[in-house]
Amino acid sequence: MRACDITLEVDCSPDRFWRLYFDETFNRDSFIHGLRWEVPTITEFRSDEREIIRNIAAHPRLDFGGQGGGRKVAKLIGERLGYEEWGRFNRSTAEFHFRHRTTVLGDRMWIRGHMWAEPNGPGHMRWRTKLRIECSMLAVGGLIERAVEHNVLRSWPMCSTYWNKWLRDHPDHPDHPDHPDHPDHPDHPDHPDQGRKPETDSETSAETGADAAS
Repeated sequence: MRACDITLEVDCSPDRFWRLYFDETFNRDSFIHGLRWEVPTITEFRSDEREIIRNIAAHPRLDFGGQGGGRKVAKLIGERLGYEEWGRFNRSTAEFHFRHRTTVLGDRMWIRGHMWAEPNGPGHMRWRTKLRIECSMLAVGGLIERAVEHNVLRSWPMCSTYWNKWLRDHPDHPDHPDHPDHPDHPDHPDHPDQGRKPETDSETSAETGADAAS
């Protein structure tokens, strides 16, 4: 068994992170342009007030290394490895729990884990992931687990790099805090400042006079 504990910086709020994470177009573009993988297939998506269920089928581009165990793993699982992901986002805890099963190894190998977002100042967060890789194949299980670990630790930063570039390049997107349609924008009807009564010139003058008198 191999365990991964991943922390990555992402330049947005946790709320925005999850909105983008479950956006179908953004998810597809992350696979194509961020990971350089094939287009994923969403096999199930449903959402209610308690949770979001999203299941995906995908074909990753794997890096097995150039020698030793990497070549052996490449021969075992081939170039066309696919995987299925079953994912569940708990709205109350804001955690996403997932499990992966490959098309080649089936129930002999699983990746199970969960991820969450930690605020890290205005417009910034830490993307946290903890997962376990377990392969039950005799003799080669350890080799496969290490190869999968290598690819996990390679692909997660590729995602965050793509995210941060996209966030910089899309200040006009409705999900960007600088866009007037975003709830955090001062001009948005739901922004806290919209409920405040604007000061008039007479009120400002009265405050200034009171300050001078004191």
